[in-house]
Amino acid sequence: MSNIIITTTTTTTTTTVPPTFELLGATLADHFVTYLNMLEKIPFGKIILRYIKSSHKNDPGRTLFELALFLFALYYFLSSKKKENKSDYIKFTKKEIDELCAEWTPEPLVQEMGILEKWQNKSTPVIHGANGSHVTLRTGEKNVANLATLDFLNLNESEEIKKVAVNVIESSGVGACGPPNFYGTQDVHVRLEEDLAKFLGTEQGIIYGQDFVTPGSVIPAFIKRGDLCVVDSGVNIAIQKALIVSRCDIEWYDHNDMEHLEQILTEVKPVVEKQKPLKRRMIVTEAIFANTGELADLPKIVELKNKFKYRLFLDESLSIGAIGKTGRGLAEHYGIPRSEIGITVGSLANSLASSGGFCVGSKVMVHHQRIASNAFVFSASLPPYSAKVGSQAIIEISTKLDSNGESLLIKELQAKTKLVFDKLSAVESPYFQISSSTYSPIIHLALRPEFRDKLNLPPLYGNTIFLSTGKQSKTLNEFDQYFNGESFLLQKIIDKVLAKSNVLITRTKQILEHVNLPVLPPRLLINLNTGVSEKELVHLTNILPNIFEEICSKLNNESDFLNLNNEIAQY
Repeated sequence: MSNIIITTTTTTTTTTVPPTFELLGATLADHFVTYLNMLEKIPFGKIILRYIKSSHKNDPGRTLFELALFLFALYYFLSSKKKENKSDYIKFTKKEIDELCAEWTPEPLVQEMGILEKWQNKSTPVIHGANGSHVTLRTGEKNVANLATLDFLNLNESEEIKKVAVNVIESSGVGACGPPNFYGTQDVHVRLEEDLAKFLGTEQGIIYGQDFVTPGSVIPAFIKRGDLCVVDSGVNIAIQKALIVSRCDIEWYDHNDMEHLEQILTEVKPVVEKQKPLKRRMIVTEAIFANTGELADLPKIVELKNKFKYRLFLDESLSIGAIGKTGRGLAEHYGIPRSEIGITVGSLANSLASSGGFCVGSKVMVHHQRIASNAFVFSASLPPYSAKVGSQAIIEISTKLDSNGESLLIKELQAKTKLVFDKLSAVESPYFQISSSTYSPIIHLALRPEFRDKLNLPPLYGNTIFLSTGKQSKTLNEFDQYFNGESFLLQKIIDKVLAKSNVLITRTKQILEHVNLPVLPPRLLINLNTGVSEKELVHLTNILPNIFEEICSKLNNESDFLNLNNEIAQY
């Protein structure tokens, strides 16, 4: 069939059109191939042409699809952007801008406190000047003995500590200027890690910029989704949050109950051994529990972890520099080699008078954290002067020894702890009792169960579903007026002690709404400090029972207790 010639009267050009769509397609294809072959003349054109030919041969549809994507990309990047419609913009004068800013009310960053909570801010003591064993409170400019600090050895007032801090600040400033793996590591950081490892008898150590995030970074570095942690139900909130972040499976055993721990390990053993691949397993506990002041039964825990083949994670934040003959913590107290403890973490902000946290153990364990621990890789390093202060604190503790090789600082702290513990234990009060261990430098005074029953106060606060299921609640605890009222009752005792004896003590300040687990009732805390004299401590133990009597004797039933809400509103 011959082609059809189409002519027009307005032009002398002619166009040849194929008589069928098949011929039209063939003609376009010929032209396309002709232009496609021109790719050979550009750099790397032969490679592109070879790819298109092989692609078309194997899958023609793919060629068309890729061509469409290529044309769309050309259109997207080469087409001019749409211009915004200037009529949609309004130009304000400076006066109008100021008026709009004045009318704007930002959303609060935190939930507003209710009338029953505002007293807690007002009750927080404000120190004027340096912190130490004796401080000046801004309210009334009153100088008082400070038994609310966790600086048990009073090293904040050590002249040698101050001297080394000033020297480092003069040479290196107050910041490390980066994370440890980049520009944040200086010689003082390396020395502190070496000093910690040597002091605690481990292969290596690693330091963190903040103590609270140390468990939250160490545990997730080793424990992942599907791994198993068997955890004491009395651990502090930092460990609780660390376990949530790790997304591991958690089995809670009753606080310091070794029989229950063994029962759980026995029950999960068949399940764990059948898992393929084998999951990582860890027992998690504290040395001195921040919430109770009790000591963990480390010998039994070590026995069970060896029997059932678990690793042991131990938080020694309150025990390092407080117990043991030379202040080396719970392992030294029980005479257990540190090698039996897989991971030891702690705080530099307590007995070591610095800031930040640390972890010590084997070289492999520490090296893994340097590349996989979030708070180490992505957070700023510890300030250089804080690292130097930590090293100097270890020197102060480990070099000042008596003839028996015991640390003089630790010995003094333990003597004062025993003094206060023995005197308060001898008191037969219907209102309070000591609930902490003899060795704890923080003495916990709890309201007696009989007195609490009379006021109809619960044994625990928060999510009680844990008691029946043993599983952590998915929701946080709600505000509880009984918990708030009991905290206020203890605050009244603190205020009365301060007024009568010029001694500042404190109380547990857990925020119920931040925790998923049940929470113990609030407790009064006496944080022992070597800088406070025996005379001041004896005076405190003499007046404290009378103050409990004066305040608690007015509460005879639940109605009397609820009337505290009126006092709370006026505090």
